Amino acid sequence: MEEAASKSYGRRSRRNETVRSTPNVARTHLRPVRTEDAFRLVPLFEAFYGTYFGEAVTEAAIRRRLRQAEGHETLVVAEVGDQLAGFGSVRVTPSLDLAPHAELTELFVASEFRRTGLASELVRHLEGIARDRGASELVVLTWKQNADGLAFYRSAGFEEEAVAMRKTLRSPENR
Repeated sequence: MEEAASKSYGRRSRRNETVRSTPNVARTHLRPVRTEDAFRLVPLFEAFYGTYFGEAVTEAAIRRRLRQAEGHETLVVAEVGDQLAGFGSVRVTPSLDLAPHAELTELFVASEFRRTGLASELVRHLEGIARDRGASELVVLTWKQNADGLAFYRSAGFEEEAVAMRKTLRSPENR
């Protein structure tokens, strides 16, 4: 299935140049993630984690991540035809405020499906889940060097509001 995730949606012109065509996202189906999706999720996770963390992603690691999310997050995949084209997750957290808040914890879209509206569709779906669970706001964290992600989130109505800070509690080899 990895081959499907890297499938090119282009055709050759008369001058033998590749002309990019847009995949048909009208056939998109959003559904809850299943454990058996782990293998097909590897290319999506690797595109993100390989780029930003230099880490290899394995099917076992994704299965572990899916188990950890049970009861805490809602995980959704976007299927276009027989291909997993995107993945997103949202976590709704109770708060001392009147309404809980939600965090868009992950959003991955395969490169050939970017700029097709698929990410927007995933975000709207996850916003609906958060809203249905009583969340008053949706928060997203992304790397400041993720220029495409920042531009997308701004276009989706998110505004920069806070500074995120991190402290490592244990070394990666002890995980």
